[in-house]
Amino acid sequence: MIRITSIALTAAIYGYSADAAGCHPAFNGGTTYKSGDTVSATSTVETTTSCMCSDASCPNPNSQTTGCEVTTTTTEKHNYSCVEGPNSAFCSMSGFEPAGQYSSQAWTKESAVCSGVATITAAPILAAWQTDSGCPDAYVSGKAYGPDDTVSVGGPPVAVAAGGGPPVSVSLSTYCSYSSPGVMHNCPSIFPAQFTEAYTCDDGYHICCIASSPGSMVSNTGGETCTKDVAAMTSVVYECAATPNNLFCGMSGYEPGTGQYWENVWTLLGSCSGTISPTTSPAYTTLTDQNGCPDAWEAGVNKYKESDKVAKGGLVYQCNAFPYSGFCGQTGYEPNADDGTEFWKQAWTVIGYCSGTISPTQSPAFDSANSVGGCPDEWVSGVNTSYEEGDTVSITVSTTPERKIAYTCKAWPFSGFCGMFAPNSGLPDDQQGWTMIGNCDGTISPTQAPAFTSLPLVAGGCPTDYDENNLDGIEAGDQVSLLVSATTGDERRVVYECKAGAVAAYCTQKAFVPGGDFSSMAWTLKGYCDGTISPTQAPTAYTNTGGQTAPATCEVEAAAVTTINKCFYEKDVKTTGVSCTCSDSDCPNPNGQTTGCTKTTVETSCPSVDAYSSSATYEAGDVVRIGNARFKCKAWPHYLWCSNS
Repeated sequence: MIRITSIALTAAIYGYSADAAGCHPAFNGGTTYKSGDTVSATSTVETTTSCMCSDASCPNPNSQTTGCEVTTTTTEKHNYSCVEGPNSAFCSMSGFEPAGQYSSQAWTKESAVCSGVATITAAPILAAWQTDSGCPDAYVSGKAYGPDDTVSVGGPPVAVAAGGGPPVSVSLSTYCSYSSPGVMHNCPSIFPAQFTEAYTCDDGYHICCIASSPGSMVSNTGGETCTKDVAAMTSVVYECAATPNNLFCGMSGYEPGTGQYWENVWTLLGSCSGTISPTTSPAYTTLTDQNGCPDAWEAGVNKYKESDKVAKGGLVYQCNAFPYSGFCGQTGYEPNADDGTEFWKQAWTVIGYCSGTISPTQSPAFDSANSVGGCPDEWVSGVNTSYEEGDTVSITVSTTPERKIAYTCKAWPFSGFCGMFAPNSGLPDDQQGWTMIGNCDGTISPTQAPAFTSLPLVAGGCPTDYDENNLDGIEAGDQVSLLVSATTGDERRVVYECKAGAVAAYCTQKAFVPGGDFSSMAWTLKGYCDGTISPTQAPTAYTNTGGQTAPATCEVEAAAVTTINKCFYEKDVKTTGVSCTCSDSDCPNPNGQTTGCTKTTVETSCPSVDAYSSSATYEAGDVVRIGNARFKCKAWPHYLWCSNS
């Protein structure tokens, strides 16, 4: 049996390479590790082997003669590498330490035992971002960054880990540590371990851990001088990603070099020091002259749409395309905001410079070929039912001279916008309801009463006028007349007929008024009419004479010698539990009984066809009448509705 237990947990330093046989710095529970980091850990190895029970070195507390075992404990030291992928998050957690209970989830153990100290190679220094330039502005969390924007992270002096890890400020001090000849010791823990640079001192017995100032040669207390000039870097430069990933550059979790997802939106460019020299006042050599300046920016929801322009500080800004145009009028998105934030860059783009104001335009001149004649009434704000399909309105676009444009209301459901948004309101929904049809002048001349030359004459006179307050009782086939011209002595009416089928139910609803938006769903235009319908004779009362002799097909009534009504229908009646002779062929007898046998019979009955009643209960096959018309209840599942009013 072999049992491994973690023993040593000491300071860890990474950012260097080591010989395969040398031991990397020991794992430290207080250090943060990432994928690829390598540490060492010591464990005990207990090996159990058989031994002679009679030997003094063989434990035998029970005085056995056979089956004795002895356990030997040894220690081993191995290097461990933090795994790649999401499990690397466990490398710094308790319980996942190398040689621990869950070590294999976070660390990969090297099979060979290590010894001594790994030879240290100095962490590489990042190349300068721009040798002739200082550092760009420091990164600010929450700021809006545009594509290719550059930022710097860190402050003087800093050291950078191999591979471009995040910079960390370090103390400006010198520390040299005694070492065996030719062997490098780990730099002391007073410095951030993963960013410490170590170089061999010229005497071979000491090491220099960090320079006291950039570019200096450092001596320890014994006067030895480092063999390498240690250059301290001030900051690291990152570049924001292209559109649309640049929108994440200022968000939490995307901080350059340290955020969990920083590599998705930032690119490490190199190191820098100092600051970028200020530039001279901008010369608009690459911006186009927009001539006069448009209006200044104002806050307001839906105030701006794509391509709208505003001016500020002599520059012209254009509202970006959807969906960013939705931000153009929102608070916090004012172009070149005075508070220094740059969220406005998501909504606006600088397109040029301007001076003065935009010259006023002349009154519009309209092409007479596009004229619709006289102007309809001016648009008036209302609700979603104020205007209907086909309604026309006019909008004044110039008062001197007067110029108007005519619009027509679109079909439903767009007609609902016509009363809520003026045709030229500038809002996105003003074009939802209206269609421009041309310019107009003056007023619309009154029209003559309509002449029904294209409609057929409905013979027999005009049916009752349609009355929206008295719609009960209208059924399929019923006709109504609708007054369309009330000129004295020359009235005009058209005739509509209620459609058949389920849609006939709409005829009793006001929303389906003949000639309205939904008229075609309930009514059929039949033609025009003249005069009144001649009165009909008084209807003959319906009679259903009883006392009729039941025919042989009416088995129930014939067997009972009872009479039936003149108007009847046939209906099968099933009866269960009817006694029968057990020996008869039509008498079921599966158990060989001699008495007590029963059967189910089906006989035809002839009930009367009575008037339909919503309070009665009907089943499949029942027949009722409305007037002289007969109706038969349908089979399942439709019969469930036969009793519904």
